[in-house]
Amino acid sequence: MTHEKLVAGTESPTRFTKIIRNPGAGTKYNRTYQEANYVSRYTKTVAGGSSYSPPASEYDELVVAPNGGANLIAENVYEIGQVVTGKTAIYAGGNPETTTYRSRWQLRRTSSDGWENSNWMNTTNEKNNHDYLIGKPGQIRFQSQARDESEDPAVVVISSTSIKDVPFTEIGEVTISPDSTAAAVMGSQTFTAVVTGGDATDLTYKWTVRSGNAQLDTPDNQSSATYTFIRDGQTQIQCAVSSANSSNSPQSNIGFVLVNA
Repeated sequence: MTHEKLVAGTESPTRFTKIIRNPGAGTKYNRTYQEANYVSRYTKTVAGGSSYSPPASEYDELVVAPNGGANLIAENVYEIGQVVTGKTAIYAGGNPETTTYRSRWQLRRTSSDGWENSNWMNTTNEKNNHDYLIGKPGQIRFQSQARDESEDPAVVVISSTSIKDVPFTEIGEVTISPDSTAAAVMGSQTFTAVVTGGDATDLTYKWTVRSGNAQLDTPDNQSSATYTFIRDGQTQIQCAVSSANSSNSPQSNIGFVLVNA
């Protein structure tokens, strides 16, 4: 009785073999060959015409170990300016000698946006900490990856945590001092934008002369501004306050200045 292999795409059996892949990886002997008297990866035919099912691949599948997925620690506070910690995944299977492990953080503005990725950080196949400073609002998650180069193509297994929301900040009321009750004489005068309430920490300022008889003497993005009044009359001064991390940006107010009233 003979055990034979069907060559792919034909009906004619050859001999009963096993395919040996990459026996000398990295050397000139790295060439696939057949070894007799073993089951190959192809369909087999045995005496009598009955079929023979080949065994499963010898490759030990690379998977996330039971209860070993990437996770976030319970102490994390998901707010701008907070440092959060993720723990890397643990993997089983694959070839540890040719597998690399790494992790990264992902952030997006809304659920309909694509993910922005931090740089990959190389790690080991253990529960290691990976910290991240939150700088933007939106949604955040942590991700681990194992990549085994012993197969072609390489086997990649990713473990991601649940998604956490990072709330947007808000800009409080904007006031300008001096206010409309102040009177000034011809000459330079300093005004200051005061933001009350809210929790935005990345405020920027834009000053303008809405109307009247003054000229701007101060560059943009200053919490205070200096103007020179060039003639008598009433002048309107406006300051707009913005924050990239706030849901109610920009906010503004107008101050009134009376010159020689």
